[in-house]
Amino acid sequence: MATGAGTQGGRFNRGVFRAVMIKTRRKAAVIVAILTAVLALAVIIAGGALRKIPEKALLKVLSERVDLEVKNVHYTEVGDSGMKWEIMADSARYQKKENLAVFDKVTVRLVMKDGRVFLMTGDRGRLNTASRDIEIEGDVRIVSENGDRFTTERIRYINNGKLIETDQPVVMENRGARISGVGMVFSLEGKKVSLLSQVRASSGGK
Repeated sequence: MATGAGTQGGRFNRGVFRAVMIKTRRKAAVIVAILTAVLALAVIIAGGALRKIPEKALLKVLSERVDLEVKNVHYTEVGDSGMKWEIMADSARYQKKENLAVFDKVTVRLVMKDGRVFLMTGDRGRLNTASRDIEIEGDVRIVSENGDRFTTERIRYINNGKLIETDQPVVMENRGARISGVGMVFSLEGKKVSLLSQVRASSGGK
C-alpha cells in the first residue's frame, strides 16, 4: 500500500509539475506575443512619424533637439520667394544653442525662381539655421549657368537680400574677359555684380 501510494503520489506530483510547466510556458508565450506586438506597433508608429516629417523640416527638428554630426549631407529647401537651395557636404555638425550647422567640403546650389542656377563650393561652410545665411571659406568658387565664374577665399550669402558678399580679393571670369578686384557685392535678384576696389580688367578670359 505504501509503495502504491508512493507511486501514485509520484505520478500525481509529476502531473502537477507538467501542468505547471505547460501553464508557465503558455504565460511566457503570451507575454512574448504581447511584447512583440507592442514593439511592432511602436516601430510602425515611429516609422510613420518619421515619414510624415517633410525633408525641409527635418533639419529644424534635429537642430532643435540635439547636437549631432552626420555624414554625406544632402539637404533641400524651397523658400517663400520660390528660390530653391540645396546643400551637399561630406559632413555636418549641428549646434543647437548657436543655431548653427558647420559643413566640411560643402556645395551649395541656388536655383532662382526665374530658373537661373548658381553653384557655390568651398572647403568649409556655416549655415545659420534661423536666418538661413551661409558663410563659405577656403578655395571658394561660384559658377553660374551662363558660364560666369568667381573665385575667392571667403563669401557670405545673405538670404534676406539674396546677396553674395566678400571683402577678399576676387576674380570674375567669363568667355570674353577676366576682372579682378578686392571686395564684391553680387545681387542675385538684381542680377548685378559690383567689385569694390582695385578693379583690373583684361580680355581673353577662359
